[in-house]
Amino acid sequence: MRRRTKDEGFSLAELIVAMSIFGGLMAITFALLIMVMNQSKDSQARALSLQEMRLGISQIDRQVRSGNVILDPGDEPTGVAGPSVGPYYSMRILTQEGGETRCAQWRVIDEDGDGFGNLEFRSWAPSNPSGADPWGVVAHNTVDVGVNPASESDIDADDPTTWPPFWVDSTSSGTTGAQLVRVTLRLKDPAQLDTSKEESVTTVITGRNTVFGYSSHSCDSVPPA
Repeated sequence: MRRRTKDEGFSLAELIVAMSIFGGLMAITFALLIMVMNQSKDSQARALSLQEMRLGISQIDRQVRSGNVILDPGDEPTGVAGPSVGPYYSMRILTQEGGETRCAQWRVIDEDGDGFGNLEFRSWAPSNPSGADPWGVVAHNTVDVGVNPASESDIDADDPTTWPPFWVDSTSSGTTGAQLVRVTLRLKDPAQLDTSKEESVTTVITGRNTVFGYSSHSCDSVPPA
C-alpha cells in the first residue's frame, strides 16, 4: 500500500515567534555593534585630545625654560589677550628661545561661546608690539568645566577642578614669585560621547629666571588682541 506524503511546516504562530526571536537577536547585535563603534570613535577622539594637550604644554614648556621674565597670570588685565579673556586665562613671558629675545603670550579663549575654545599663541619683538604675529591655534577644543576664578581665593590648591589654565602655584613656587607657573589644559573633542569626561593635563613649568637684570615690564607693551 502507498504511503501518503505529508507536507509539514511552521504554523503562523510559530513563524511569528521565530521572527520575533530573530528580530530581537538582530536588534541586540546592531545595538552592540553601534556601541562598539561609538566607543572606538570616543577612544580615538580622546587620544587626539591628549596628543594636542601634550603638544601644547610641550611648546609652552620649551619657551618658558628659555624665559627671563614670567608675568603672573593672576595679574593679567581683562582684555589684554582678548575682550573675553580675564586673569588666569592668559600668560606672557620674555623668552630667548632660539637665541632671539621675544615676548610670547598664550591664551585660552572661547570666541563663539559654544563651550569649546582654543589654546592660542602669538609673539612679538619687545620694541615692536605692532609687528606681532597673528594668534595661532596650538590646541583645539579646550573646555572650561566651569572654572572661571575671579581671584586667587577661588583657586583651591588641593582641588584640581578649580585650577585655571595658568596660575602661580604657591605650593610649588615657594618664594620664587612668578617663576613657577602651573598650566592646566582641559580638552574634549566634539566627537567624544556626551557622557565621556574631558581629558586633563597639568604641569608646573619652570623658567630660567625672573630677575638678573631683566625688567619685569619688558613685555608691558601688548599689541591689540
